[in-house]
Amino acid sequence: MPNWEEWSFFEEKEEAEVATTNEGTEDAQSARFQLLPRLVLLKLEGCPKLRALPRQLGEVTTSLKQLRLDGTNNLKAVEDLPMLSELLLIEKCEGLERICNLPQLSELCVHGCPNLSHAEGLGSFQQLGLGEDMQEVSSRWVSGLHKQHQRLHGEDLDVYTL
Repeated sequence: MPNWEEWSFFEEKEEAEVATTNEGTEDAQSARFQLLPRLVLLKLEGCPKLRALPRQLGEVTTSLKQLRLDGTNNLKAVEDLPMLSELLLIEKCEGLERICNLPQLSELCVHGCPNLSHAEGLGSFQQLGLGEDMQEVSSRWVSGLHKQHQRLHGEDLDVYTL
């Protein structure tokens, strides 16, 4: 989908209407959680114009274990996916700058992301796979992940080359 630029589960107007109509009710919450309750693997490939993942993605993918992104060149951030638990694989995403708030994620693999300058909030993180092209770039944020992992788990982070 080479021309896909924007992705949203709800139109902003529709989301605001649902929120005000059902504010505080279980219907408002359950309407959101019923969209993709069994999605385990999400792979986005060849979407160079996609600018952002929908902010509701973390709310509607309650079973998501793996997210694989390949060639999403305009994507700036992968963040706020509290249920993503196994693997985040990111390849050839030149515009990616930030990965954060993925508290259940256990493995991150990154290559071809020369602008990635920020990675944090990966509380259950166990393994980091870096492409050879990421060795210099990752020096900006890997030490922070090492310290976080050592503080939370009392052991060194497993870092390997892809």
